[in-house]
Amino acid sequence: MEQELYQLVERLAGGGPLTWLILTALAGLLSFVASGVASFLTSKIRRFASPSPSLWNRVAVDSLEKLKNAVLFVWFFYLLSHTFLESPKALKIIHTVTVLTTVAQLAIWGQHGILLWREYYLRQKFTKDKSSAAAMGLLYASAQGILFVTLVLFGLSNLGFDIRALLAGLGVGGVAVALAAQNILGDVLASLSIVLDKPFMIGDFIVVGPQMGTVEYVGIKTTRLRSLSGEELIFSNKDLLESRIQNFKRMFERRVLHTYGVPYSTPTEKLKQIPDWIKAAIARHPQLRLERCHLAKFSDSAITFETVFWVADPDYNLFMDLQQKVLLEIRDAFTAQDVQFAYPTQSIFLHGSS
Repeated sequence: MEQELYQLVERLAGGGPLTWLILTALAGLLSFVASGVASFLTSKIRRFASPSPSLWNRVAVDSLEKLKNAVLFVWFFYLLSHTFLESPKALKIIHTVTVLTTVAQLAIWGQHGILLWREYYLRQKFTKDKSSAAAMGLLYASAQGILFVTLVLFGLSNLGFDIRALLAGLGVGGVAVALAAQNILGDVLASLSIVLDKPFMIGDFIVVGPQMGTVEYVGIKTTRLRSLSGEELIFSNKDLLESRIQNFKRMFERRVLHTYGVPYSTPTEKLKQIPDWIKAAIARHPQLRLERCHLAKFSDSAITFETVFWVADPDYNLFMDLQQKVLLEIRDAFTAQDVQFAYPTQSIFLHGSS
């Protein structure tokens, strides 16, 4: 009995038709069982994950569903071949087929993973930001390129090719391309920085140095603003991020500083009452919050009062309307108390000789 088993093993290891038939049958059976287990696990995960599956549940389910039966067959055939086959040529062929099949399966998983990343991360993160569309496409294309290069290098390495020279060539080529297109790459990276860091979004009113306008478009290379006078302003993304940007859309309230001057001839009692008149004018408007109001200094031609208050709304039209009302009410109060506003004057005193 032992002799017969030994002869059977020798015949199988010889790689005859019977060996290939048995390997095919066993690999087919194992892949069928593994496929059934994957389907069972998929149904269980779907049942527990409903009605709102998380990202990781989606990854687990999709990974199992994207696992091809042919790939399972090749993997099991590869494992069994090292047990039953001794022919180096046959093993090399099986190894090559397994590597190519594995690379194809990893490409399927990787491509789907990138799609999930775009759907769950990028789309949710930039749903309200139309400026992210161009950078989102760039990030998606970059991820696909990295996946493709990684899989090619992985496949070549496992097929026995020396990829060190290829990596060195890619490094030198990458440096050359980066040096040749450093300005373009700088703008591209700046575009990604704008989308990820969000110093401004489409619709924001920003000031960049002497230029100001509403952001209309954020592209891979340039950002475009519509100025107050109507023309389009185009900025390089790199130059834009290197400048100081004032974003008025993110202003929650506006600070207002007013100064009022009255003549030196104004009586002291009325000077003491002026802050109360100003505070009363501001207090009539619930959108305003007084910070301070004081006699600030003795100027050259007037006694100066300084007032600081806040408008609890960033809307510019509302700010101007309220400021106008406060100024008119202060003028009415000054007129009612017979207090004049100072204007620049200069007095000349002449001393005659005796």
